[in-house]
Amino acid sequence: MKTWLEQLFGDANGVPDDARISAFLMVLTYCGTTAYNVAIEHHAFDMQSFGIGAGALAAGVGVWFGQRKGN
Repeated sequence: MKTWLEQLFGDANGVPDDARISAFLMVLTYCGTTAYNVAIEHHAFDMQSFGIGAGALAAGVGVWFGQRKGN
């Protein structure tokens, strides 16, 4: 399990990659706060707002990784 996580968050040389870790935490936080607002705060789940936010997050992460190229 540890090797799998090191490969998931590491670059080609095995060095932990701060961009991959940050992107993972951003997505996890986005999904977690949405679940919290629906389950605990009893807000209605708005699929359109969730989709727009998730799309913007995915686009931002894609641009972030695209600018780094081979890293």
